[in-house]
Amino acid sequence: MKRILALLLVAVVAAGAVFASVDLKLALGGQSNGNIEISDRSTQFDFTVDAELDMDFNRGHGMLVGLVLTKSDIAMSVGYAYQTDISSSCDFILGAGATVVIKDPVELNYFVTADFDFHVTQDMFVRLGTGMLLNLGALNDNYGKNWAITIPLPSLAIGWHF
Repeated sequence: MKRILALLLVAVVAAGAVFASVDLKLALGGQSNGNIEISDRSTQFDFTVDAELDMDFNRGHGMLVGLVLTKSDIAMSVGYAYQTDISSSCDFILGAGATVVIKDPVELNYFVTADFDFHVTQDMFVRLGTGMLLNLGALNDNYGKNWAITIPLPSLAIGWHF
């Protein structure tokens, strides 16, 4: 399953690179839902690693593709992204879309993100951002009945501009 998701991500990157005016940004980091759980039986550390590819097709309009790995599941996100320059050293990216969480049973969630990219060099940046996740639960008879909204603490990522 992980190989299929990786191949799908590579296919989306290759399809986006076909367009001559595509501006690509790849950000790798950890979301803020890393945690340490201490109980009377065990202590465990859980951390989330994510990768996001932003594609700017024309005048700030584009799409984003994300992949999130935890120890228990994999999530893939696809959505719309709007990017604008705040200054010569900072960009703002607003994204919205859907996330499919691959586990048993499969979940479908929706998200909004707000990220600031601070340019370290011409091709490298540090991303600071947060957002909101609307979790509607598993795709079964109870979908949407037990929902939750999550607003994570700011996440930090390092990225490259292609």
